[in-house]
Amino acid sequence: MQLALLFMVAAAVVAIVAQRLRFPYTVALVIAGLAAGALRLLPPVEVSSEVLLTIVIPPLLFEGALHLSPAHLRAYGLLIGLLAIPGTLVAAVAIGWAAAAAGVPPRAAMLLGVIAAAIDPVSVIALVREAGLDPRLAAVLEGEAVLNDGVAIVLFTIVSGPAVGGFWPAAGQFVWLIAAGGLVGVLLAAGVSYVLGRVAQPLVETLGSLILLVGSLLAAGRVGASGIIAVMCAGVVFASSGRRGLTGAGGETLRTVWDFLAFLANSALFLFIGLQVTGAHLARHGALIAAVIAAALAARAITVYGFAAVSRRAGAGISPAWRHVLFWGGLRGGVAIALVLDLVAGLPGRDDVAAAVFGLVVFTLIGQGLSMQPLMRRVRLLPAT
Repeated sequence: MQLALLFMVAAAVVAIVAQRLRFPYTVALVIAGLAAGALRLLPPVEVSSEVLLTIVIPPLLFEGALHLSPAHLRAYGLLIGLLAIPGTLVAAVAIGWAAAAAGVPPRAAMLLGVIAAAIDPVSVIALVREAGLDPRLAAVLEGEAVLNDGVAIVLFTIVSGPAVGGFWPAAGQFVWLIAAGGLVGVLLAAGVSYVLGRVAQPLVETLGSLILLVGSLLAAGRVGASGIIAVMCAGVVFASSGRRGLTGAGGETLRTVWDFLAFLANSALFLFIGLQVTGAHLARHGALIAAVIAAALAARAITVYGFAAVSRRAGAGISPAWRHVLFWGGLRGGVAIALVLDLVAGLPGRDDVAAAVFGLVVFTLIGQGLSMQPLMRRVRLLPAT
């Protein structure tokens, strides 16, 4: 209880200071966590991957999906799909190859590639809202990040689990985890939307959205599908159909409740990220971290600029300025940290994986996060200050 109080006070103080200084709130939380850990201002925090992947991250994914515009998703669906599925595979292979070349054991290098390929939707959504991106560009970045997250977790489930007997069984498992998870989320969202359309009680309407979130996770788990994919699809469908049937008071209550839940979860997550990282740990693996960062940026450049060209030929092109922002907006965060915590303790090279992922997360959240608004001003997506 005392630790929870300390976290809430820290989140409130950081939020106030960040607003006064016009500093990105999420970046400020990470820096505060790094400082608190280095100065031992907070006691050590032990959080399991299960807590992050079932309690902290799914509500943030669902809340983010509620803000996605169906019209924008339809307009840029091809680019989002290309970036999130083949783009994730390209990143996983490139980062894994770089890690293996740097001396990481082969299995650990594969896992590192998969984990580091996760473009964290929580980080991206927070960045998008703070940076004030064009809603259409925000939809591409958020949509990719949400879907990419599910794809990376599915890949991690396959690679970290027992051998499934070759390429085709692994491919079949990959398709089942994604397709079945998506179907579960869509069906549950349609059902909950239908029921809530016949309810006129604001608190019950908001409770229905929470039931949808938890039900999607549980139902997907029962059929061996991806709960994260189910939550994402449930949020998108509910945003496009369920919210139209809500009363005015119900819509306002739902928005307020989810904004508050997202603020709490974001605060806890980004402070936790800062507390997990130590300077000494990163310094010992400096060469590996540099190789992983270089591979991640190279893969991101290839996929963003390459798939943007493919999308343009298909009639859904984006401007060069948007491409630059998409390239630099590939942040890593809580999802990658959660997957590292889920690695088995005796895995050879586990310490290398943890250090490389922590280093990449810090680089993207602080380095790329702080430079996003200057980049947007440089490419004239924001007015010069």
